[in-house]
Amino acid sequence: MQASLLVLAGGGSRRMGRPKAWLEVGDTILLRYVVDRLAPAEQLEAPLPYRIVFDRKRSAGPLAGLEAGLTAARNEVIFAVACDMPYVTQEFAQMAIVAARRSHAAIPRIDGRPEPVCGAYGRSALAAITEALDAGRLKTADAIADLDVTWLEGLDPALFRSLNTPDDLNRFHAEFASQR
Repeated sequence: MQASLLVLAGGGSRRMGRPKAWLEVGDTILLRYVVDRLAPAEQLEAPLPYRIVFDRKRSAGPLAGLEAGLTAARNEVIFAVACDMPYVTQEFAQMAIVAARRSHAAIPRIDGRPEPVCGAYGRSALAAITEALDAGRLKTADAIADLDVTWLEGLDPALFRSLNTPDDLNRFHAEFASQR
């Protein structure tokens, strides 16, 4: 399935104490690790495999990142993931992309709680996201309330773990080292 990968790499990283996108993972950085893990190999071989897009509204959180990604996307569907979610798999991404073709978005819901920074969004979601941003409604959960969402449930919560603190990063490094 054709989709654009959007890795959300903004935010203050207050609990981590340094920018998460640049955290070391083996011989690379977390941002590149997530891209390599989720992007199909043929996309990475293109002359310019990825580009950086900036939010139209500064300090507006992940919702602004979703808007920027949808606006810049080369495909009708994007798969968005926060750069601090290194456990998300390509299999999950493909499942979400397929599901998003029947609605505005396909978003995992874990124990009743949505994970809107990890899901597939169709270009049809852009108007509602822009409207929410322009109205000052910056919570992603508020904006997705206006969308036709296919909820992805019954998934392993471990896929959606985030690296928020130095302890989370240490656990990830230990798991990463044991897989090598």
